[in-house]
Amino acid sequence: MKKMVVLSALFVLGGVARAQDTVDFAKQIRPIFAGTCYKCHDGKKQKGKLRLDSVASIQKGGKDGKILTPGDPAKSDLFRRITLAKDDDDVMPPEGDLLPKEKTELIKKWIVQGASFGNWKSDDGTATSDAAAPQDAPPAEPQLPKVAAADAGAIGKIRQSGALAMPLAQDTNLVEVDLNLVGDRVQDSQLDLLTPLDEQLAVLNLGRTKVTDDGLKSLEGLKNLRKLHLENTRIGDAGLAHLKNLSSLEYLNLYGTQVTDSGLSELEGLKHLKSLYLWQTKVTPEGVEKLKKALPGCEINTGWEQPADATKSEKTDAKSDVK
Repeated sequence: MKKMVVLSALFVLGGVARAQDTVDFAKQIRPIFAGTCYKCHDGKKQKGKLRLDSVASIQKGGKDGKILTPGDPAKSDLFRRITLAKDDDDVMPPEGDLLPKEKTELIKKWIVQGASFGNWKSDDGTATSDAAAPQDAPPAEPQLPKVAAADAGAIGKIRQSGALAMPLAQDTNLVEVDLNLVGDRVQDSQLDLLTPLDEQLAVLNLGRTKVTDDGLKSLEGLKNLRKLHLENTRIGDAGLAHLKNLSSLEYLNLYGTQVTDSGLSELEGLKHLKSLYLWQTKVTPEGVEKLKKALPGCEINTGWEQPADATKSEKTDAKSDVK
């Protein structure tokens, strides 16, 4: 009898310990989302068509699909993105400090336990219903342009060079070309291979190649180019002059290039630019601020620490910017 009492007590105590160990979304996870994620994923702004301010929105996910697989962090895109390296294109948040390990581990634990929201429903009543979008929600992202099929011969020549050339997505003739794979062998002359794809080329990776400023002249006719990687190349200000008319450009990576403030002025007309990476370039804070005024909708990542005399609000903004 005494043994049964002891076992019962241990069972009860074990249950209490497990209950205390359960992650409380409203008290522990929601504050992380509110302080770090809502700036880009709430009722006013839904980057990637993702909202994180309601149960319904979190479970629905964004334009790339669901972000949570309860019980399995490895299959949850939310956890994958917050644990990526700082220089990864998909990392959340994309600017400022990464989430500290204790917070990512807490989110991981919450997902392992089943990603329960408890009694929490939303921080915005409009977010729980997909029937009525808030009046201040941004307009829907534009549809991909309709273009003719890419020239098979041109695609073949690109692949023969050792580069990657593939469809951008299903149900579109837009293509992606990655010359980074053979970067040390790619010079300006290879860029002539892209000319037949002036309508179809949407994503181009020239990272680590030996292209020069003069070579970028071959890109001037890429009317549907949305994403361009130039990191770790010898590109400088003269090269950016060839990009100023790429009106569809949304992403530009200039990490490790020779670009200065003078080159940034060439980008002021790229009104669709959303992400610009300037780590380890020769730009100055003054040049970056000037570009921010010209492109207020563009997130400019310099990799710099916040200035010591930055205002409190500036520090808060830098740390709460999420992809």
